[in-house]
Amino acid sequence: MPRFRVGTDIGGTFTDLCVLEEERGEFFNLKVPTTPKDFTQGVIAALESYFHNGHKPADVSLLFHATTVATNALLEQKGGETWLVISEGYSGVYETPELSQIRPGGYDYLCYPKPRMLVPQRRTLEAPERVGADGKVIKALDEAALRRQLAVLKQARVDAVAVCLLFSFLNPAHEERVRELILEAVPTAHVYLSSEVLPQIREYARLATTVTNAYVAPIVIDYVDRLEQTLAQRGFHRRLYIMQSTGGSLTAGVVKKIPVQIIESGPAAGVLAATHIGRMTDHSKIISFDMGGTTAKAGLVENHEPRTVSRFQAGEWLLGMPSLDLIEIGSGGGSIAWMDDTGMLKVGPQSAGADPGPACYATGGAEPTVTDADVALGWLNPEFFLGGKMKLDATAAQQAITNRVAVPLGLDPIKAADGIVKIVNSHMVEALRLITVARGEDPREFALVAFGGCGPVHAAKLAEELSIAKVIVPPAPGVASAMGLLVSDLKRDYIRTRVAELADVEVGAVQAIFESLEKTALEEMAAENIAAESIRFERALELRYAIQKYELAIPIASHLSAADKDGWREAFDQRHEAHYGTRADDQRVEIVNYRVTARVPLPKPDPKVLPRQGESASAAFKSHRQAYFDGWIDCPIYDRDRLAHGNRIPGPAIIEQVDSTIVIHPHQHAHVDRFGNVIIEVAK
Repeated sequence: MPRFRVGTDIGGTFTDLCVLEEERGEFFNLKVPTTPKDFTQGVIAALESYFHNGHKPADVSLLFHATTVATNALLEQKGGETWLVISEGYSGVYETPELSQIRPGGYDYLCYPKPRMLVPQRRTLEAPERVGADGKVIKALDEAALRRQLAVLKQARVDAVAVCLLFSFLNPAHEERVRELILEAVPTAHVYLSSEVLPQIREYARLATTVTNAYVAPIVIDYVDRLEQTLAQRGFHRRLYIMQSTGGSLTAGVVKKIPVQIIESGPAAGVLAATHIGRMTDHSKIISFDMGGTTAKAGLVENHEPRTVSRFQAGEWLLGMPSLDLIEIGSGGGSIAWMDDTGMLKVGPQSAGADPGPACYATGGAEPTVTDADVALGWLNPEFFLGGKMKLDATAAQQAITNRVAVPLGLDPIKAADGIVKIVNSHMVEALRLITVARGEDPREFALVAFGGCGPVHAAKLAEELSIAKVIVPPAPGVASAMGLLVSDLKRDYIRTRVAELADVEVGAVQAIFESLEKTALEEMAAENIAAESIRFERALELRYAIQKYELAIPIASHLSAADKDGWREAFDQRHEAHYGTRADDQRVEIVNYRVTARVPLPKPDPKVLPRQGESASAAFKSHRQAYFDGWIDCPIYDRDRLAHGNRIPGPAIIEQVDSTIVIHPHQHAHVDRFGNVIIEVAK
């Protein structure tokens, strides 16, 4: 009996389904419109499109999901009514963000943009207590005084409460007791402790992360509960796994405990897909480029592994937890073209999304978007959008561009459409520079893996701008993030802060801390019915020079000996030199954090190898169409489903498929590799 591995990914415009039939190694892909009023409806619609035709939900072996629910709740400021309990005298910490994170425009310390507060001062309570920097209690928690403050919660709306007390990562006892007192006052509240959400040093990052976690929690929990219930009603009884920001999947139960971990759920799945394609095609250095309906995301893969960071910005807000290294901008197919007060043409970040959508969707949208421009330029076939399941209104697209852009600027509508594309491309080129050049990497050394519904439309031109020699478009680019879910592993991260000079630390003490973290991981994964023998542990130490504020991680072996410590120092010096261009051999080195990643590797599907055919792509030729490349060209159109391994296509050309469209510009060439990827060779 066939077993199915299923992945669903909610995007701003479409919800994607990817199903792997494990026995035959075959994929099935599908896109349906996202349903913003109830995201579960789009997920169920996608699943029912496949599991209604002789395929049984009971045959599903693994069920994965990526969602924008947490991200939307945060960025749209639609989280729960959240309260904060903080150590007495420290209520102003949340209003004082780290300047190093909140001053992208320069070094004006008097007028820097602060992130909006998710919890205002009026919903902040101070707990009379104090734990010292050594974890010892300086002042015991005054429970009677705190109870008097908590009485206000009984008359207020309370969805969630964040608790962040000084040095609780060393001694969580006070936080744990505060939770008990909060639940006495408001038994229905979701209470989150910083010692559980982010048990590590640095007050603001720990506080901001815990507050953000509490803020999105009611929305995420409600969504996950409804999705699980709806899936069960439809016969899907397998455990639901949800992609987290680090590129590993978590059980739904774990996600509900720390929902902030899924802020970058969908983008992380896309980077995993790009990583898988890089391994498949033997490209160790990959730029992941995902352009969907609302945003464009870029990530880096080196040595077949996605690059990670220990903290990141989600919109305005700092999150002090690990994530894949991502750049995300408001440039997608639904990005709206508009005129500012000075008469300048802008594109994004506002998006038409799925509702009302671009003007060409004919679903109520009147604003011109990037997709409307792509239609006007002849790059998209109005009769073959989603394989013909959805017709586009080219007249509506041109009318929107004419009324809102061309007439105000005194331009020909086609010149206006070309301007829209050039502006959005410039935004995405800048994002690709940020993920490479700003990180000290040369984009010319990387291949660009392009996916998302809009990625293959724009990628070849972006590569040309950055002198990237090769663009790889996977067989199903429009659902690549959903496919990335199917090649993910189960993964959980654990951290403990214990600051000490490296020279003074005994290797046995280091081993004991790692073993303690691994014991916690085994216990928590056992509660999720995950067998201990399936778990693989990865260790890392975060080190710094004693004069520094931030750390760099180095990997650590599982079995340690006294001789290993000298190697840690040298590994850190080398890592520092590679990262910053210098090392400080005369400086003392400190251990700050101990990290353990518990990973459960899942079997990866073997890519199907296609038989080699000739270079001629004539069997896939469909027709010619007028397309605009700084002038109208009678452009050949090809059907991707009929392309074969070995086929070569000179540009300009357009390749159409159900879930996306590939645009090959003049002076570029494309060929199909043995896995069905379209490789675009960009002229230097």
